[in-house]
Amino acid sequence: MKYYIIHGTTDKNLVNILKSGYLESDIDKKNNGILSESDKLNQIFTQLLYRGLPNQKYQIPYWLNCCLVFDKQILKDYPFYATHIGGFYKNFLHAFSKDAKDILAKSKGKLDKEPDLKKLKEHIRKTMKEDFESSATFIHSNEILFNKRIPLKKYCKYILYTKSRKKGIYPEIIPKNLLLLASKLNIPIKYYDSFGLNNLIDFIEK
Repeated sequence: MKYYIIHGTTDKNLVNILKSGYLESDIDKKNNGILSESDKLNQIFTQLLYRGLPNQKYQIPYWLNCCLVFDKQILKDYPFYATHIGGFYKNFLHAFSKDAKDILAKSKGKLDKEPDLKKLKEHIRKTMKEDFESSATFIHSNEILFNKRIPLKKYCKYILYTKSRKKGIYPEIIPKNLLLLASKLNIPIKYYDSFGLNNLIDFIEK
């Protein structure tokens, strides 16, 4: 099965990410509007995306108006842990301790084979089946956290930029500075203006 790791952010934050060439927790905390600067988490929040989920057709695929799509290889290469929404630990290493609860998947990195995602996928599927009326069920279904900066050139396969359905909220065209910065890293950046998880995967794989 194909998996993608996705990270939603803002266009303002995306500029900083592209300039540095890395997805880093400090940039994320400062600018994405979800965590305050006082949260000393030193962790990167992402989500697992894949086909075959129930009630996926009308789901919003990611937070905010930009999305970085990463190759699943980072699940083999990097330490990570996965949990339900809001179930993260303020200390990354605590998730690997004996008293850690509600951990759905984890790895210390440097794996030769894909980590065990069965428990995580079961939780996502259960959440999607039970809370089918909300369009935000998927983005509330799981969190995968990393504690090391992720090089875009190696792992980022795509950048998606959402065109707003309400005129005036976001620019009607992708800003030139974003296009230029993404091109320097050889990462495609395009509009994605639709609902549905399978639709998003189709768009990525065109």
